[in-house]
Amino acid sequence: MTGQVAYSRGLGVANWLASAHPDPEQAKAEWGDPRKGHVALIPTGRIFDAVRVAAKVVHAAVGDTDDARVAAFLSALVDGPVIHDAYSASIAYCFLVPLGSCAHHRADDAHRLVPGTTWLGVPEAARTARPGAFWVLAPRQYDDLCIPGYVDQLIRAGRRNLAKAAEIAREGCPQ
Repeated sequence: MTGQVAYSRGLGVANWLASAHPDPEQAKAEWGDPRKGHVALIPTGRIFDAVRVAAKVVHAAVGDTDDARVAAFLSALVDGPVIHDAYSASIAYCFLVPLGSCAHHRADDAHRLVPGTTWLGVPEAARTARPGAFWVLAPRQYDDLCIPGYVDQLIRAGRRNLAKAAEIAREGCPQ
């Protein structure tokens, strides 16, 4: 891919993400501001919904906490953009999904952010590493979203693995 094609594709993704903001130019300005961590607050429910999944669930599904191995696993499974914010009050991953999908996720460890009232910290499209919020998997093009059924599979697998680990811990502890 030539530099010009990559630039125009990145610009298209940025414009698409910014279009979710009531003032797209404000989102772009926030991405350019190092004081804001190159993160724009963008409301969910306009061009995408988001499912916030606790890091412990994602890491249990992956079987690892290493950023590169988590990214490789998620790339193979969910096929869409994922944000990781390791510095929020609840360390989590946010999966961008199609509007109206994943409404059934309402638990503490995995829930859809309330459309129209929740503003998600969205890193600039090129921000793919720490510190702060970053794209584990950045959008590849306009309208690139995770496949909801695969996000569901990830959550079920993580919960199942956490339950198994808890069971093993209980069996290994003397009464």
